[in-house]
Amino acid sequence: MDDRDLETALDALARRSSVLPLRCQARRYAWGGFDVIPALLGHPNPAREPFAELWVGAHPVAPSSVVAGAVTVPLDRLLARAPERLLGPEVSARFGATLPYLLKVLDVRGMLSIQAHPDQRQAAEGFRRENTAGIPIDAARRNYKDGRHKPEMVVALTTFWVLYGFKPLGAIAGTLDAVPELKPLAPDFRARLESAGADPVARQRLLRALYERAMTSPQAEIDRLLAPLVARLRAPEVRAAHRKDSPDFWALRAAEQFAGPEGHIDRGIISIYLLNLVRLAPGEGLFVPAGVLHSYLEGTAVEIMASSDNVLRGGLTPKHVDIAELMSILAFASTTPEVLGGDRTSTTEIRYPSPAKEFELSRLDVAAARPYRSPAVRGADALLVLEGGAELRADAGSLPLDRGVAVLVPNGRSYEISTGGAATIFRASVPHPL
Repeated sequence: MDDRDLETALDALARRSSVLPLRCQARRYAWGGFDVIPALLGHPNPAREPFAELWVGAHPVAPSSVVAGAVTVPLDRLLARAPERLLGPEVSARFGATLPYLLKVLDVRGMLSIQAHPDQRQAAEGFRRENTAGIPIDAARRNYKDGRHKPEMVVALTTFWVLYGFKPLGAIAGTLDAVPELKPLAPDFRARLESAGADPVARQRLLRALYERAMTSPQAEIDRLLAPLVARLRAPEVRAAHRKDSPDFWALRAAEQFAGPEGHIDRGIISIYLLNLVRLAPGEGLFVPAGVLHSYLEGTAVEIMASSDNVLRGGLTPKHVDIAELMSILAFASTTPEVLGGDRTSTTEIRYPSPAKEFELSRLDVAAARPYRSPAVRGADALLVLEGGAELRADAGSLPLDRGVAVLVPNGRSYEISTGGAATIFRASVPHPL
């Protein structure tokens, strides 16, 4: 399709504002699984290439495309052409001419990096600063790919293991006592904690000093610290006792997955012992706000976030790690993970609440006697079928929703989803009031 044909197709689709079938892009990061996303898309994967994420949205890095017969156009280009018609005046006025959320399927075979995301002010300032410095948007050393924050939520499809936020300081003191190889990081941590008492500023400084030591010590010192730990964990009698509910299991996996050049050991292993280890059962979720250090370790999940690609990393990765920038955005406070079971709002819908203004996530369980009927959409709804098949009716027309199908329902449309069997569909939407 040449530029003139693309412009003609964009104009035609912008005038229709009906339900839009989407063709979505898979991201093939090394940590991805081999089966889940190819099966969802109906694509054989005989070469066993990693498929890590499926993106449903309009982020310019990997926008979905709108399919209309033989015509396929990028969703971000279409939304830019007709934002008020497709997103509505309220949403387009607040978030601009783009979808404010990004919906994903994650298949985590290898551990993801230890990471955190900036808040809105930090993202805007970082993006402007790197633009002024002339750092190319696709440069490996680039921290900020856009000027938006990235609150996110994950809902498990299988058992899903997560590192989430710093543990209570008393638990960290216990870890430093129980793991002798880590004790040199802060040999007086327990005494200083007792001295800090309930003073929140002193406790924050204590935690920051510990993490700063872990992140800024020379690599040779980190190697000397962690080599005995890794050797101990590799001993056959110790390895045999590892369980996934222990940080030892993930520390050894990290040492083997992220073995560095010349025998260097990834300092992200230290974070495994400092963060809460969370096991999510299928259907359970977590909301990740700005500044919370986290990592997804294993499993399959649906993720939704503000439409941003800003990540500051703290290890367990061959990618760029900017320690100073990470330290500047982190929240140095103990975090108690709040596991979300979802709120049942009807016989067909479970909604996962979050404080984010950009997104709301629901799971729709549709059966023969339980159709789903939506009110008029405010903004735009993205629907992704994960199990079974159904039919969507809107605008006096119908559209088959087979497994792996994604669609976008524009502003002002109401719709009904029915099936003769059963279907599981995740719905991303813009919460109201804004």
